[in-house]
Amino acid sequence: MAKRSLPKFIQYFHAKFSGIEFPFVNKVGENSQPNGFPLWFGKRIEGGRTVAWDELKPDWNETEYCERFLDNETHIFKEFKQHGYATALIEDWYQTLLDAWPFCNGFKERPADHGFRPLTSVYEAYGMKVTRYHLKGKLCRETHHAAMEYLEQLMNAYQDRPLFAWTWLNNIAHNFIDGPARVDDYLVEYFERNHQILDDSFVLFVADHGLRFGYGNYFTTEIGSFERHNPYLAISVPRKYRGSETGLLDILRKNSKQLQTHFDTRATLLDILKFQPMFNFTQRDHIKIPNEIGDSLIRRQPEWPRTCATLPIPQQYCICQVQKWEIRNKILQRNLGKKLVDHVHHLLAKTNVSQLCERYDLEEVTSLIEYDYTKSWNTYKISAKTTFSAHFETLMVYNDNDGSVNFGKVVRLDTYGNTADCTEKVKFQALCHCKK
Repeated sequence: MAKRSLPKFIQYFHAKFSGIEFPFVNKVGENSQPNGFPLWFGKRIEGGRTVAWDELKPDWNETEYCERFLDNETHIFKEFKQHGYATALIEDWYQTLLDAWPFCNGFKERPADHGFRPLTSVYEAYGMKVTRYHLKGKLCRETHHAAMEYLEQLMNAYQDRPLFAWTWLNNIAHNFIDGPARVDDYLVEYFERNHQILDDSFVLFVADHGLRFGYGNYFTTEIGSFERHNPYLAISVPRKYRGSETGLLDILRKNSKQLQTHFDTRATLLDILKFQPMFNFTQRDHIKIPNEIGDSLIRRQPEWPRTCATLPIPQQYCICQVQKWEIRNKILQRNLGKKLVDHVHHLLAKTNVSQLCERYDLEEVTSLIEYDYTKSWNTYKISAKTTFSAHFETLMVYNDNDGSVNFGKVVRLDTYGNTADCTEKVKFQALCHCKK
């Protein structure tokens, strides 16, 4: 998406900031929350299995990450603040993308020194209609303009003190495949206007996940399926560290050719904060940061192969390519499609929301792909449409001998909006279509 939508800025970022893209980043969870927790807390909250069928157990269960406040946990803002940084969290969504969505406790107190929630509260909940109309782009401005201007004010205010700012913009692209195109020129102008400050900073462009929904049939294409699991990452370093004597750009280029995850991005931030400054950012030897899963991108990483079998990546999100083929056997499609629908009903019953939800009937299997991971069992990625316009997808391991099935996480490809909100009072379950 970034290469298509931001050609001017990416070229500018390469030329003026020696920015390096990481094309092989793999998401580790379905949506923002299970990808954000690895970045902020270094914790996995979504389980699964690797392509080798090894279990990936969550570090925190739902009680731990959702049903309690997170203030006492070690998080990225607390780490930077303890090392003398001013901190800022700038989100363009009132509900907050990571810690509290959709119905979690999140932080009781704001995690950073500066936040953007007063403005998003005005925009989404408490402001006058003219203000909301204004920030929806009807008057040539949107929320990202205000958010980026706030970041600009902070950068100028803290020139005498280090600043760690996390700007998380949701509205530009989350539901719009071509959304980022409208900020291509804007980003060039913004970086040019703030060139002196940004040229002396570590700048990371980090996407939490790939495409989510709202893109019609694009998900059914091979590139669309790939992009769903391939979040964008690009990094630039301060100009004073770009020389060959530091080896910093060389190691970034080397690591950009390897499979990476958000755990590695987090390890990089902690390396910048805690370990590299004492060596003036010249240390390239690998270290294992205590209690961290990932490996810093500005050091040599372990020599073992970085694959979906060795990294904490659930199999259904793996972007590594293996031999695969489309299954067009209608009988098998129908059989596995019914098993998927039955499994969805099982998940709804397991979370005690069945009585609130409609029962689905299979309408069609839109895609059935077999992956050649092993000869011991059949591995399929299946997508199926049901009644109530639901569109489900999962990875399933099927034993042809006894008909047994093991499922990965079931995700929805359709834009389900608020059709699952009735489950809030029990436990939010996106697979539900609420009864009227």
